[in-house]
Amino acid sequence: MSGSDLAALGRAYELFAGSSGDAAPEAPEPHYDGLLARSAALNDAGGQQLYRPAVERSRQALQSAAATDSAVNATMTEARRDHAVAHALTKRVLDEARADTTLPDNPIAQREAIRRRVARLHAQQAHVLAARRKAQRHRSRWRPLSYRMLHHGAALRGLRLPPPNSRSGIAVRAALSRLGRPYVWGATGPDQFDCSGLTQWSYARAGIHLDRTTYQQIYDGVPVPRSHVRPGDLVFPTAGHVQLAIGNNLVVEAPHSGAAVRISPLGAGVQIRRPRG
Repeated sequence: MSGSDLAALGRAYELFAGSSGDAAPEAPEPHYDGLLARSAALNDAGGQQLYRPAVERSRQALQSAAATDSAVNATMTEARRDHAVAHALTKRVLDEARADTTLPDNPIAQREAIRRRVARLHAQQAHVLAARRKAQRHRSRWRPLSYRMLHHGAALRGLRLPPPNSRSGIAVRAALSRLGRPYVWGATGPDQFDCSGLTQWSYARAGIHLDRTTYQQIYDGVPVPRSHVRPGDLVFPTAGHVQLAIGNNLVVEAPHSGAAVRISPLGAGVQIRRPRG
């Protein structure tokens, strides 16, 4: 085996030689649910009618967080397993190449040595490409989980989406359901979007028509000062780009070619429009 071939096989192996990541987060302990229920039962004060719904919302938030953590655990466990498999497969190919020290002394042996060499290079390439496809699948699963983790963590700091039956609530939830979908110029959904395509598609789920382009949407609805922004408002950081406010100084957007629908901070110098309806 030539030195250049060994170097190529070694570089592929080194892609998976490091750690596969930190341990996954632990889900909330099950006894929290019981504690919250008992706390509600113990409260006999006059404010119990308000207290019980608050406890119930906390219980639901804990259950939702536990489900999210479970999904995160499953995704991270699968990613670590795939990393370990790729590590083992690429190491096996490299070890076989290092052990192949036979010196061909005739044309047939030379052809066989070349065959083994090409087969190992192809096998190593296949292992790397397979690992890349799996990593892309994990990333596509992680994006919506990232939002859900952000939502659970921010809930205690005041992030509240509009009511799910309100038009702005429907639009915001529709946009967030597209997290991780790729940006494609001119695309209007449901699996590919440009920036105005995402806002138009999201508000269409709520029965509200927005014009097609950013340059048209900047005149849709009514202007709103930044200090009064609320979830569902259209946010224009520039005349050629539109985002959708989701609260807590965050927006969801289809940013640019090569990126995907994501959550971003709300900028400072922005124009804001509130769709009618």
